[in-house]
Amino acid sequence: MAFWKRNEPLQVGSRFYEIDTSTGQIDRDKEPARLNTAFERNPFMRELPVDLRAVFQETDQDLRIISRERPRQEELRGPEGGTDVHIILRGCVAERTPVGASTTLRILGSGAVLGCMEFFDEKMATPTAVCLNDTWTISVPMDRMRAMAETAPALMKAIGISVTDRIEATERIYNRHNLKAVKRLAGLLGHLVMHCAVPGRKYDFRLEGPSQSDLADALGLSIASVESAMKVLRKADIVISGYRSYEFPSLRRLLEASEMAFPPESLAGALAKI
Repeated sequence: MAFWKRNEPLQVGSRFYEIDTSTGQIDRDKEPARLNTAFERNPFMRELPVDLRAVFQETDQDLRIISRERPRQEELRGPEGGTDVHIILRGCVAERTPVGASTTLRILGSGAVLGCMEFFDEKMATPTAVCLNDTWTISVPMDRMRAMAETAPALMKAIGISVTDRIEATERIYNRHNLKAVKRLAGLLGHLVMHCAVPGRKYDFRLEGPSQSDLADALGLSIASVESAMKVLRKADIVISGYRSYEFPSLRRLLEASEMAFPPESLAGALAKI
């Protein structure tokens, strides 16, 4: 999932909002853009030329390109979900990849491409991907996506960028094993807000879907460690947690608590100012 640039609107649920980087809050003086602009703003789709983007935008049964809403707990990929590629336009998805006798968990949101790794490696086992909340995706059969990419270098490049984004996120978000659990948890939550946020009940930004067990699995921590770290963040008024729900009084304080080195040209980098 590519980082939003500092001058780009941030997707929050079904709309895109301008963020005041001086406060870290939504700029209420500017009208939000509706989700129908997702095809232009989505981190994956914006890498494609307009004519190719239109192919994905128009659901085509003959081309087997399907755009639709998926409910929480629906399996997108795996034993029941199949092997289709899914481009996430909105939502939050847990993807489990087998690694030997164990699995790794990654939590993905807008702009992620489920299947980008197997696109280049036909022998790779299909990870299991499950919606953590109501999710909107475009699905394309793997063979169809490969055939399209053979004649569309821009599509091949965009999928390659998705792979490098995954690798960067693994190093920047998940593999900070030398840091305390509080910083690691704040980093993951901050990253997810930038890609999975929905409107808050009281504040601007909220995450819904991941359980504390999901967060623990993603970070390779015990549930007790995540619960303890969450308690510290709650005490500092950085997060208000509920059942599979996390609301953030200040996005800036969340990002700063992570002590993560976000790219300086990114929105997260502008907000964290680290």
